[in-house]
Amino acid sequence: MRIALIAYGLDRPLSGISRYTLELTRALAALPGGHEVLLLAAGSTGVLAEGNSLRSVPLFGCSRLPGLVTLGNVLIPWKARRLRVDIVHDPTGVTPFLFGADGARTVVTLHDVFAWSCPGHSTAMDTLLYRYWLPRVLSRVDAVITDSQASKTDVIRYLKVPHDKTHVIYGGVSASYRPISVDEIARTASRYGLAQGYILFVGSIEERKNLRRLLQAYAWLRQKGEERPLAIVGPRKWKYAHILQMVEELGIGDQVIFTGYVPDEDLPATYCGADLFVFPSLYEGFGLPPLEAMACGTPVVCSNTSSLPEVVGDAAITVDPYDVEALADAMHRVLSEAALREELRAKGLARAKMFTWERTAHETMAIYAHVQRTQGAS
Repeated sequence: MRIALIAYGLDRPLSGISRYTLELTRALAALPGGHEVLLLAAGSTGVLAEGNSLRSVPLFGCSRLPGLVTLGNVLIPWKARRLRVDIVHDPTGVTPFLFGADGARTVVTLHDVFAWSCPGHSTAMDTLLYRYWLPRVLSRVDAVITDSQASKTDVIRYLKVPHDKTHVIYGGVSASYRPISVDEIARTASRYGLAQGYILFVGSIEERKNLRRLLQAYAWLRQKGEERPLAIVGPRKWKYAHILQMVEELGIGDQVIFTGYVPDEDLPATYCGADLFVFPSLYEGFGLPPLEAMACGTPVVCSNTSSLPEVVGDAAITVDPYDVEALADAMHRVLSEAALREELRAKGLARAKMFTWERTAHETMAIYAHVQRTQGAS
């Protein structure tokens, strides 16, 4: 097959969706079988092209979301016809397939539907995309991939995608996420003003990540004598100001460290330097950070909602993200019980090995073959 993937967001600091695009494309290109992988590049793909034998085809004018969701609908069928591709896969969830792909089969990965599941926690652009655009174009798509059973349930419920057209394929964790040397941990920690043994959160600073309750739980721990600082790693996103304000209101400004965005090359050491990783997000389509933390051997406390129980299994302590007392108690248990930390570390390392990008690529290729067979039978 000749497969074209829409590459969007690779020209800026990677987020969960752009990291999925990056890793899936690399894994598909590495599979045997003689398949050709092309990139329909909405913006620069330098981070992906380096060291990879992938052919990139530009989608001019589509490097920002409004361009991709409008102009992309015209450019993609034209590119598909000219390149004679068999499959066009949009791993971003934007779904610029209003006019199909001119003979090619179309596949889209919908990572979540948080604009439906968490009303009031999304930007105007995201609300427009999820509530008005996707319901109108998904009927034109041949297959929808979701990252979890929880996401599949939501996609079917809110976007009315048929059950037999929706397929669950879990993401993976890169091999770079692993226990690493103490020296490397110390060097990385010093760059971000951290001392080894902190409490860690990794993710965007926005309402959906439930950082207000994490800060309240951490303030309670400080009152009980906890001395480890809380490191919050990630970019500031929509409506973040009140989260920063809460730090001061709780009187924990000296104990909470906002590092900002940390690049991929420093993330494994950042996870490894933590005594505890906490992820109380209200809603996740997959939840890559807890998996990365487990792969690094860091104990995890996370929410018991949406996809997160599927990802962590019994290798983490899961709590109601709306219950500050339960969150604080779970954090306290892990931080105070060495045996529990070691148990979670061992379980997490074993659990993380189940999620590989090679497996994701094989299962994705099976979906491509499935829609090709469907075309041949129709």
